[in-house]
Amino acid sequence: MTIEEMIVSAKNGDTVVLPDETIRITRPIELNGKKNISIVGGKNTVMTGSIVLDGEWADYDGNMRILKTEKGLDIQQIYVNGKKYIMARYPNEDPTKWLDGHSEDAVSAERIASWKDPKGGYIRALHCAEWGGNSYIINGKNEDGTLDLKWIGDNNRGRDYHKNVVMVENIFEELDSEKEWFYDKENGLLYIIPENGTDLSGAVIEAAVNGEIFKITDCENVSISGITFKNTKRLLFCSEYELITRSDWGIARNGAIYINNCENVKISDCNFNEVGGNCVFIDGKNEYISVENCDLTDCGASGVCIFGDQKCVRDLSTWSDHRTVISDLERGPQSDEYPRNIKVKDCYFYNLGIYEKQTSPVTMSVSSKVTVEGCTIHHVPRAGLNVCDGSFGGHRFINNLVFDTVRETGDHGPFNSWGRDRFWSLDGFDTGGNNGTNKRKVATLDAIETTVIAHNMFVGNRGFGIDLDDGSTNYMITKNYCVGVGIKLREGFLRTVRNNFIVNAPLDVHCTFANCDDVIENNIVVTERPLSLYAINDGFTTRAANNLFVGADKEVLTNSFLKDNVNYVCDKNDRAALAMAPAQIYFEPIVMEFGRKDKPKPVIENLAVAAVETVKALDATFMPIDESVRSMAGLPDYDGATVTEISESSPLYILGARKDDVIISVNDEKIKTPADMVNVAEIKNVKLIRAQKEIIL
Repeated sequence: MTIEEMIVSAKNGDTVVLPDETIRITRPIELNGKKNISIVGGKNTVMTGSIVLDGEWADYDGNMRILKTEKGLDIQQIYVNGKKYIMARYPNEDPTKWLDGHSEDAVSAERIASWKDPKGGYIRALHCAEWGGNSYIINGKNEDGTLDLKWIGDNNRGRDYHKNVVMVENIFEELDSEKEWFYDKENGLLYIIPENGTDLSGAVIEAAVNGEIFKITDCENVSISGITFKNTKRLLFCSEYELITRSDWGIARNGAIYINNCENVKISDCNFNEVGGNCVFIDGKNEYISVENCDLTDCGASGVCIFGDQKCVRDLSTWSDHRTVISDLERGPQSDEYPRNIKVKDCYFYNLGIYEKQTSPVTMSVSSKVTVEGCTIHHVPRAGLNVCDGSFGGHRFINNLVFDTVRETGDHGPFNSWGRDRFWSLDGFDTGGNNGTNKRKVATLDAIETTVIAHNMFVGNRGFGIDLDDGSTNYMITKNYCVGVGIKLREGFLRTVRNNFIVNAPLDVHCTFANCDDVIENNIVVTERPLSLYAINDGFTTRAANNLFVGADKEVLTNSFLKDNVNYVCDKNDRAALAMAPAQIYFEPIVMEFGRKDKPKPVIENLAVAAVETVKALDATFMPIDESVRSMAGLPDYDGATVTEISESSPLYILGARKDDVIISVNDEKIKTPADMVNVAEIKNVKLIRAQKEIIL
């Protein structure tokens, strides 16, 4: 009896003890309808999706060697003596760059012309606005010499890709570097340029051909512990992607462990290493699923994915269908096909999202009461923690350490959420925080329970520490320590930001709704520019009180956003004022211990917010595009000039420009920095961005 047969044939109540060896799984082990079973690994139990390739190596061309092997395999990774080799690519691997190397000429006409038959090749790139990645399968060449591409659907914000941050792989002509490989699927030929000093004739050659180890459905009380899941197949180009609500995500519902319609499943003390796709996928109706004390490292996509069926969402809007009228006013889900009471605790996530860039160590959509507690998360391309939508809230993020995130994307943060729920496009879709009075009445139809972000440490120098984007609603944010990245509230309602300590970053408030009922109180913000405010709409009801701004100019207290509430400013060198500050603003001390104690801590240096240099011209004041403006305006890059002040006598004002607009061209000449505005004389036309919409004046 094979190991797979032993596991599948286990009876209810059995404990299956796996041997201390490498177990090769070539197709998923399906557990259906099991109850009260445990699968336990030994000290050296490894379950892998790779097979061993045998045969005689022959010389081919220079230092390239060739192996005749089985035809028709779907090989996505090759390992030589346990070391991962690189699929033939251009440009060659450079771990210091995004995508481990990228080049604007990766798909140039000249390079395409050099490929005899690129069919079966791949393109990986960033989204055109750096909102994750976009990936394509090359079907061949068109008659005009361009590429025939199939977009795989891995981004929910359009298929356009970044023209500079792009690479190609799995093309024979690009096999030109040490440790690269190419597999000719039709003829069963594997080509490798070995690492210097490696004799392939005596090496163990593994090919990852399977990406899923366990598929667990309709089960109760199942536990999996003590197993290392390793070297499974990359699933990026062999999956069906689903565009999720109005998030930025396209998701493939698969993983090394896949769980559906289960109750009380526990995955503990397991390692996921060099898993090619998602590690754990909790799909649809599930309750009391936990992932505890696991290490998830060097993996291709996301760590733990918690996704319900979108049919649970009433009046579901999508990016192609923004519903501007609410026909269903019932609160909460309309079916039970979603995960609830899910726990991710004491886990370590490092270097995930190697291949897929719209990924996160823990991500969720259409789910309820997910707890992420005591985890350490770092070295990832996008958010460390991600909430795709407000459906249905009740999540708890507690005592996590998240740092070194947003490494290969933009406009994001260590924690990211969206709230593009039913209310968001009521009375007409826009991204400027309009129609708040009507939206307030229906704001919690989907976000029915408060999500709590409490006692976490977020460290970074890109994006926003806690990024509540696009209508994120019904949040309590308290006792967090943010260093180099702050807290952002965009649109949305009912957010309380209390007792947080922010160093070298501002509080960002963008596109406020009228009657938002946000509370920002008892926070300490240590930076020269503690408030970053854009598009503050009339009728907002934010209460910003009892905050201490350390190192800021006292002028900040006159800002109309603070209204008549009492806030405080003190010099960062005023020890007496600082000592009195916590009592003065009712600040509760934060215990400085976050994440898993046995895992790395961040190195905190060079995280200060740079001073903003403004430029005056045309009876207006302009500042450069920073992370806040880029997010507020939805810009693809940092080109342009933000209008921070404008006189009614300004020719720009007369033409129609207003405060918070982003000028991107004047007289058809591109504006790259505010300094470009100084040289503008007569104005014929202006192109600007307002509320993420392009306007020509």
